[in-house]
Amino acid sequence: MRQDSSNGEKAESGYRHADPVTDAALDWFVRLLDTPADPATLAAYRTWRQSDPRHAQAFDRLAEVGGMAELHRATLAHLPAAHLPANPLPLPSRPAGRPGAHSRRAWMGAIAATGMLAVVGTQLYPDLKTRWSADHRTAVGERREVALPDGSRVILDSGSAVALAFGGEERRVALLRGRAWFDVVRDTARPFRVVAGFSTVEVTGTAFSVQSDDHGDSVFLERGRVTVSRLDDPGRPVTLSPGDRLTATARGLTLEPRPDPAEALSWRDGRYAFHNERFDTVVETLRRYHAAPILLLNDRIAMTRVSGNYRLDDPAGTLAALAEMVGARMTSLPGGILVLR
Repeated sequence: MRQDSSNGEKAESGYRHADPVTDAALDWFVRLLDTPADPATLAAYRTWRQSDPRHAQAFDRLAEVGGMAELHRATLAHLPAAHLPANPLPLPSRPAGRPGAHSRRAWMGAIAATGMLAVVGTQLYPDLKTRWSADHRTAVGERREVALPDGSRVILDSGSAVALAFGGEERRVALLRGRAWFDVVRDTARPFRVVAGFSTVEVTGTAFSVQSDDHGDSVFLERGRVTVSRLDDPGRPVTLSPGDRLTATARGLTLEPRPDPAEALSWRDGRYAFHNERFDTVVETLRRYHAAPILLLNDRIAMTRVSGNYRLDDPAGTLAALAEMVGARMTSLPGGILVLR
């Protein structure tokens, strides 16, 4: 839950839009989603809307996304006539010939539209630069093993991509996005390097996994020995022993608590095993396996700790089971969009 700056009330929202005005507009959509608004809530909405022209513009813009101009009318349509306040805001007429929409479906459509605005280009469309650079990549929900030119092999997780540079004394793989597990053929004359977003992993022969996203890299060593160095500070590498896990970020290299190897590498077998993880962390992981956006709109539920072992080929089923466990409500929208609240 977070404090709404417009009227002091709290609104459930684990999702944050980059624009605070749009984020506040989304709060009102969520607040009016499930039950008819009482007069006080509707009055607060009107006060917020009228307090700044940008508020009305943001709300109207969300209403128009996906051709849902009727959302203006849905703001009041679900209230009994006796509860309508005096002097309602003027709302545009419904387009001629277009049937009315149930207000609940309209609100859910608005949330979906907002989510799509926030994640377009990151969840719905692969990055064009990655498409051009990658030698091998996987789609969302796909897992694939690739034989490398030196006889080593790599397993690419969902939504991952690598670029290869093998020739002469060089054995190098750039992890452009996602997660990969490497089983490296030993060759002391030609070290094997994996370059990720924040770090370089160097080995001669071993098995390890690397995950990379905008926040940092995570390296887990299954067997053998590797050294990890930051891209911007290669002179101070850290050596890992089997079972070690290290994260690399813009701030430095950090050895993390040693995980259960069965959990750390369960994704290779198409499973997601986790113990005492925050629910929002689990949701973030499952987003990599679900082609459509997943919106988590409840801070209290986000912090709930959960454990489990689930199949990765059914992220929606996994979320449904976990939602029941933590007391969340999950709504499925057209296009596979999932809303948790």
